[in-house]
Amino acid sequence: MKTLFAALLLAIGFSGCGEEVKTKEYYMQPENAQELEAKVKECKNDPGGVGQTPNCINAVEAAISKAMKTKDTTSKY
Repeated sequence: MKTLFAALLLAIGFSGCGEEVKTKEYYMQPENAQELEAKVKECKNDPGGVGQTPNCINAVEAAISKAMKTKDTTSKY
């Protein structure tokens, strides 16, 4: 029981830590392009750690979506 209580306290303590989670839509906005590029670079440098965070997942998805949109608009088909 003490272990469960200690784990709960630890989880509560860490829940307030970390950066604000930003959405995929946030990263796709043109004014956030530099932040998107920096976040994707950071995530690729640590795929097993920071790369698994919600911000990395959202940033990578946004980068993929932006790349697909760019490819679609330049396609001749």
